[in-house]
Amino acid sequence: MTAPGDAGPLNGVTVIELAHWMAAPAAAGVLADWGADVIKVEPHGGEPMRRIWGSAGASPDAPNGGFTSANRGKRSLELDVRSPAGREALDKLLDRADVLLSNLRPSALERLGLSPAQVTERFPRLVFCTLTAYGWGGPDQERAGYDLAGFFARAGVAHQITTRGTPPAAMWSGVGDTFTAMTAVAGISAALVDRARTGRGRVVEASLQRTGMWAIAAELATQAMGGRPRPPYPREQCPTPMYNSYQAADGRWFYLVGVEAGRQLPKVLAAIGRADLASDERFAGARVLTRNRTEVIEILDAAFAAEPMEHWAKAFDTHDVFYAPVQTPAEVVNDPQARATGAWIRVDGAEVEGRPVETVEAPIRWDGRSRASTPAPPRAGEHNREILSWLGYTNGEIDRLSTPPA
Repeated sequence: MTAPGDAGPLNGVTVIELAHWMAAPAAAGVLADWGADVIKVEPHGGEPMRRIWGSAGASPDAPNGGFTSANRGKRSLELDVRSPAGREALDKLLDRADVLLSNLRPSALERLGLSPAQVTERFPRLVFCTLTAYGWGGPDQERAGYDLAGFFARAGVAHQITTRGTPPAAMWSGVGDTFTAMTAVAGISAALVDRARTGRGRVVEASLQRTGMWAIAAELATQAMGGRPRPPYPREQCPTPMYNSYQAADGRWFYLVGVEAGRQLPKVLAAIGRADLASDERFAGARVLTRNRTEVIEILDAAFAAEPMEHWAKAFDTHDVFYAPVQTPAEVVNDPQARATGAWIRVDGAEVEGRPVETVEAPIRWDGRSRASTPAPPRAGEHNREILSWLGYTNGEIDRLSTPPA
C-alpha cells in the first residue's frame, strides 16, 4: 500500500484515524499532507462532521470547508468497530499500522480494548495518540468538550482575549481544535523518531485544555508567580497606544504593532504628518503614553479617520511603521503574500458553482516547494474493498463487513 499523496517526509507511515469532528481528524490531515497513508475508520454512513451544517440547522449542502480541510488526502473505511467482526478488522489494521490517532473518550477506548495500557501491550510498536478534551486522569477524564469548552473556556483563553466589560464571544471556528491538532502532530512526530531508535511505540496524549493553557502560558505563569494578568482594556483605554487597533476613513481596521513604543512613535507621527507632537509632553516616551493614553488615542483616531486604508498602507510602508490590516476571509483568500508562500492548495476534482475548490495548506513547507493540489476528502466507505482486500478478507467477508447492521 502506498501513500496517496506525494512522497513527503512521512511517506511509508500508515496512520489509523479513529476519530470524529475536528481536532483529531485535523491532526491526521496534516500527517496525510506530509505523505502518510491515513485510513479514516468511520461508522456506517460516515462521521458526523460530514453533516455538520445540517446538524447546526443550516443548509446541509453548504460548502463544508472544515471537513475538507481536515480530511483531504485520506482513505475511508466504514466499519462497525463495536461488533466482534469490526474489532477484529480494526486489530488487523493496527497490526500493520505505525500510528493510531483517536479522540474517543477514555471509557469508549477501554470498551474497544484500546486503552493506553492495552495498546502498549497488544501493539508495542504502535505510536498511539489519544486526543481528548481534558486528558486522562482527574475528575473530568470522561467529560465531553469541544474547543469552545476545553480550549477557550476552561483553559482561560476566552477570559484573556475578551475585552473587559463585554461578554465572551460565541466562537465557532475551531481555532482551539487546530492548535491542539498541531500539538498532537508534534507529539506523534517525536514518538516516531523515538521508535526509530528504540523499536517501541509510545502513548502520546494531547488535550484541548492543556493546549489552551500552553497557548496563554505567559499569563498563567504570571498568575502562578503572584501576578495579576488581566484581559484587554477597551481599545479607547489601551495602555499601549502603539499596540492598538485603529480605523481608517473607509471603515477598514488595522493594528499598530509597536511593541517598542519609543522606536515606533516617531515613525507613526511622521506617517500622520504630526512630527510636531514629538515635543508634546504627552508623547514623551512609553510610560507617558500610557499615562495619557486616552488623549493620545483620540489624537491618533482623528488622524487615521481622515484617510482611507490605501493611503495609510503607503504612508506606513514609507516610514517603516509596523502595522497589519485586519483582513476579512475574502481578503485573506486573495492575500498576495499568502499566495506567494503556498498557503492555498487546489482540491482535485472539486468544484463549487463551476469554480475549483481551494483549501488552506498545512502551515509547513518542505524544501521551499508548494504542492499544486491535494486529493479530495474520501466518500464515506470509499476504500472499503481496497483496504479490506489488503488485510486478506474475501469478497464475501468484505460485503458483510461493509453492510450496515440491521
